[in-house]
Amino acid sequence: DLPGIILGAAAGKGRGKEVLAVVRSAELVLIIVCFRSDGTINFNDLNAIRMELNNAGIRLNTSPPKIVIKERTRGGIHFTYKGHQLMDADEVKALMNDLKVRNAGVYFSEPDTTPDELIDFIFGNRIYTREFVVINKSDLMETPISPEEITEAIGHEHWVMISAKNKENINTLKHNIFTELNLIRVFLKPPREEADMDEPIILHHGDTLEKLCRKIHKRFISDYRYSLVWGKSAKHPGQKFENLEHVIEDGDIISIYLKR
Repeated sequence: DLPGIILGAAAGKGRGKEVLAVVRSAELVLIIVCFRSDGTINFNDLNAIRMELNNAGIRLNTSPPKIVIKERTRGGIHFTYKGHQLMDADEVKALMNDLKVRNAGVYFSEPDTTPDELIDFIFGNRIYTREFVVINKSDLMETPISPEEITEAIGHEHWVMISAKNKENINTLKHNIFTELNLIRVFLKPPREEADMDEPIILHHGDTLEKLCRKIHKRFISDYRYSLVWGKSAKHPGQKFENLEHVIEDGDIISIYLKR
């Protein structure tokens, strides 16, 4: 939960650099825009926040560019690529020279790589994460706005409208955050006891038994014998897994057996 970002935050105004430094470690950025007291909303506020994050090296809703650069001791800039490109060899060479790279092999492995993406790759300090837009103060909305209009204004469908004052759609917001973060819940069942269904362990989609064991305690790795799994990741209830590479699913119930 961060203070509001003002224009020029990326340059240090309003202690903006300190605020934005926290964002760099976030798995998901919630950007909150609000209806105003006159019942209107200005989605340019969203674009202003995005601009400050971009100026701070935070790239939203995009992946790192697929570029390979192998520096050499001589030979200048050698450019190869896959698919249609926006820059030719001379433009790539000029940009690389501007970035103080004189000798290197440069390979773009996906089409339409932009100059900004090449610059980001060279600097190597960009953060790539996702945004979710929260539209607050829906209780002030005078003229209803269709979901299609909101999606067009925002640029994607990853948004929710709430009223914090009236506690409207708060559970939907919580669910969306959980989904956007690709989180799963697993429940531990101590051997020969009932499963603890009140306090799940939170992991990410694609996590394995090894990740679960490491989250509990490192001893669960060194002393691991096998696990029994009930749930979507098991072919049958109580399936036995002696290796730690098994991928677990949301809602799995797991008993872990250790060496005595």
